[in-house]
Amino acid sequence: MTVATLDDIITTVTNLASPGLIAIDGLPVSGKSTLADQLIDRLDLNCIYLDDFIAAPADWPSRTQPAFPFQYIRYDAFLDAIQALAQTGRCSYQPFDWSTLSIAPEARTVTLDKSVIIEGVSSLHPDVAALYSLKIFVESDRSTTLAAAYARGVGEWATEWQQLFLPSADLYMQSRPQTRCDLLYAGRGAV
Repeated sequence: MTVATLDDIITTVTNLASPGLIAIDGLPVSGKSTLADQLIDRLDLNCIYLDDFIAAPADWPSRTQPAFPFQYIRYDAFLDAIQALAQTGRCSYQPFDWSTLSIAPEARTVTLDKSVIIEGVSSLHPDVAALYSLKIFVESDRSTTLAAAYARGVGEWATEWQQLFLPSADLYMQSRPQTRCDLLYAGRGAV
């Protein structure tokens, strides 16, 4: 499979027959959000981020035990939102509030009146992969993404990045999500 450029992706999204769901998957800090933001800016799309579904840290079963489905994510709610959007054209969920490190009391509603990006590690989960009109996988290098996470200033989350977040993503990557994509995109550290 050839690697698509941003212009290739924009053309593909523009040519979708009707508003649909667009998956952007890849390792943490690989460039998924950057790609999503570029598409949002250029095409006026909606976006649901996996990070909207983080669980309150006090509710995590472990801060060092990797698992997939991710135990630090309200993972069933993430999959439910994707399925509801695909089936009914509408979903509501309570996003994670980074300022309080808790679940926001107000629900966010997203409708499929225009295409919606689903961005995050595992957006191409086998249970929802068939629901997308376009599936993008951001290729990256694991060591580069870890270095980028540290460069962002993970501070008190350094242990979680090493022992929980990346190892959990590694478990998901064993399902080979890049084989479920329509387009590959070169992200951070891709050669």
